[in-house]
This record gives sequence, structure tokens and C-alpha cells, in this order.
Amino acid sequence: MIQALIVDDEHLVRKGLRLLFPWQKYGVEIAGEAASGEKAMQFMREHPVQLLMTDITMPGMSGLELIRQAQHHDASIKAVILTCHQDFEYIQAALRMGAVDYIVKTQLEEMDLDQALARIVNAVRAEAPEPRAGGSQASLVKDVAERAGSVRWVMDDDGFESLLEAIRQLNPDAGQLGEMWQSAMDRLQLSFPMFDWQEVEAAAPADAYGFEQRLSKLRAGLQAWLRRSGYSEDIIQAIVKAVGRIAEQPVAHVKQSEVSQWVNLSKNYFSTSFRDIMRLTFSHFLQAVSVRAARELLVTTNYPVYWIAERCGFADQRYFSKLFKEQTGWLPSEYRQRHGK
Repeated sequence: MIQALIVDDEHLVRKGLRLLFPWQKYGVEIAGEAASGEKAMQFMREHPVQLLMTDITMPGMSGLELIRQAQHHDASIKAVILTCHQDFEYIQAALRMGAVDYIVKTQLEEMDLDQALARIVNAVRAEAPEPRAGGSQASLVKDVAERAGSVRWVMDDDGFESLLEAIRQLNPDAGQLGEMWQSAMDRLQLSFPMFDWQEVEAAAPADAYGFEQRLSKLRAGLQAWLRRSGYSEDIIQAIVKAVGRIAEQPVAHVKQSEVSQWVNLSKNYFSTSFRDIMRLTFSHFLQAVSVRAARELLVTTNYPVYWIAERCGFADQRYFSKLFKEQTGWLPSEYRQRHGK
């Protein structure tokens, strides 16, 4: 029997998934449930799981981070994401991380559940293909680059040590170091737009030791910058956690009230502390993240500008174009012509 774990912060969703799918028919046993990513990881450390079905947006650890940690714990675990709507960016991000399928919760009644579960079970039971030469190393480089670009290690000592250990085990060459450094800097600059990035060396480190030293120096600089706000460590960590969630899910169209709940702060206190710690308002930060997401969609897809504007949270295309030009120097159509493949 395939052992499955259902992870969703809503009890009714977990109960519904248990009841709706014909698990026994396809040789699947629900080994357990969890209401958060943290509890899910605890369960998987104590019980073998082959199939992880997880919501994307949950308080605390996001579904994407849960998938990352679960596959680091056991690379054979197959993940299926649960989402409330057809969210292109969420789904693409999860599939890039190795998720085998996705389920739109609001469409369960319209789905062919037998067909969906058969497809998922086939993916779980399929033999992993032989990796191409260099494929495994490339995957590890991508994983470490994503972890280096995350904000978790900025205030989390254990997260930072784990990242350094991953770099040591990878032992990347000069080309891989350059790829990892550029990817990490792009994501961190988006997460902390008001930090003085001119003080950070742009050139990639020459070796893994230099990479570690550069990250350590950057971490110390970011911590000092954040602490100059005068807030307690707990509040700074809460704001950094919020920043990480937003940067990880740039087209989620989140509201300030939702984010404040994620980090267990009142809406008013969250607004004030975010502005003081990050040196810009929450709305301006959200705009910067959304424009960055739009830039990527303009370059990597052929979707029309109005579709991208709406997807990134802008109901008014003219306002989107104006803001986009203010932040990039080009109109969206001009940006696509200059940077598109």
C-alpha cells in the first residue's frame, strides 16, 4: 500500500479529501493528516510516506517549502499540490520542484476522481528515470541556489548552518558558483529592496570557501540593518518570515490582513513594524514583488500584457504600465522586446 499524508490547515478540506477519493481501490492508505508544514515534517520523520498531498498556502511553512524539506528528507517522496484556483505561478513552481500533479480544491466535485487518482498513483509507482550525465549535479546546484536566495537563513542560525553544509557537500565548480551567486542575489535584492546592495560584491566568489565567507558577511550586514530598526528579535523574524512568503509566492495577491495572520501580529502593528524594519510600506513592497513577477512572465511567456497585469494583481492595465515603467524604465511591451527570448 502507498502511504499518503494529507496536509492542509483546514480540517474540512482534509476530511473531504479522505472521503471523496477512492483510496483503497488504487492501493493507497492515508497514513496521517497534518494541519501545518511543521507538523507534516515531524510526521514524516517518524513514519514512512510515499505520497505527500499538501496545500500551497498555510500559516507558517508554505507548501512549497514543505515539498523542498520533504524531498530533502526523502528524495523518493512524490508530492501533489492542493490549491484553491488555477494559479499558474504556484503550479509551475511546485512542478519545477518535482511535484507530480496538482488538484484544484474548488473543482473537486467536477473532477473525474478515479482518473486523477490513477494518474497520481502511476506517478508514485513509476520507476525514476536514469539521470542524464550531470543532471543530478545540476539539480543540486538549483536546489542550493534556491536555498541561498531564500530569506530563511538571514535570521535562522540552523537554517544558515544547513545551507553552508549543503554548499560544502555540493563542492561546486566556478561556473556553478557563478550561477548560484547570481540567482541568490537576484532573489535577495527583491526581498530586501532598501538594503544598500552597492556594498555587496557583485562578482561571484572564486570557490566554495569564498561563497561561504561572502554569505556570512552578507548575513551579518542584513542582520545589522534589520536590527537598526530597534525592534525585538521575534518581531524582526516575523517580518522576515512574511517577506519570504511573499517573495516565494509573488502572484498570490495576498492582503496585509492575511500576512499579519501568518505571522501572528495584529494588522496595525504588522503595518507599522513592516514599514520600520523594511524601510518601505507593505503596499510598496508588494508592488515591487509583483512587478518583478511580471518581468519574468513577460520574458518567459507569450501571454498578453493585460493578462500578466491581472495575474500580478493589477486590475488597471494603464496603472500597471505606468508603475512598470517607473520601476524598470520601459513599458511592458518594450521590456518584452528587449529581454524576451
